[in-house]
Amino acid sequence: MGKGLLGILGLLLALALAGCGGMGGTVAPEPPPTATPLPDPAAILLGAAGRVAAAESLGFVLEHPAGATELAPGLLLLRAEGAANAPDKFRMALELEASGSFLELAVVGIGERAWMTNLFSGEWEAVSAAALPVRWDDAAAVFAAAIAAVESPQLAGAEAVAGAEGDDGYAAWVIRGRLPRAALAAILPGTRAEGSVAVTLWADREERRLPRLRLDGPLMAGDLPEVARVLTLEALAPAAAIVAPGDGGG
Repeated sequence: MGKGLLGILGLLLALALAGCGGMGGTVAPEPPPTATPLPDPAAILLGAAGRVAAAESLGFVLEHPAGATELAPGLLLLRAEGAANAPDKFRMALELEASGSFLELAVVGIGERAWMTNLFSGEWEAVSAAALPVRWDDAAAVFAAAIAAVESPQLAGAEAVAGAEGDDGYAAWVIRGRLPRAALAAILPGTRAEGSVAVTLWADREERRLPRLRLDGPLMAGDLPEVARVLTLEALAPAAAIVAPGDGGG
């Protein structure tokens, strides 16, 4: 009786296994998911450049995670923040260091006219446009051209970019390449004409925001080898108010 019972159980098990296999057939494995192709970094750069060029009012912040920009012997630019309206209006606040002292300087440029605050009195003074330590008119076009000029772009992955207070940030493509120094000569007078610097660019994957750039390496003759600059761009709406000092501009 024991052997008969075992035989019946074995038969039932064989029939159950056959039923699970579709009456003896084999189950075809599911095909592997198709990998989503990665975007072309050159196409990402062109899209980012187009969005910057289209910004009629551009906000910007220039910071130095390492080193500083030497605007003149002994005069270091630590940080710059401001706005530029196409084609030829800009205002900015500069944080400077000279001989160990911290200084603040405000600049306004409108066409061929320019003003700076006096480093000692803080009063506005009309100056020659050529006397400005930096000129950021037509900034959107200059930055757009620089982004489009990045050489040998490589997609380095994706990162979450933190936003300012009250801003959730955004998901960005990370692109690395080389930027010719000459591409920034119109923005930073004194930029060396030859060679290039390493550039990392964070481009919003949803294309809602303008890119952030980090430049590693010397641009100016007096730069230290380890100098690094981070430039954050923002399209402003409504446009920034940029008027001559004395007319509500300072």
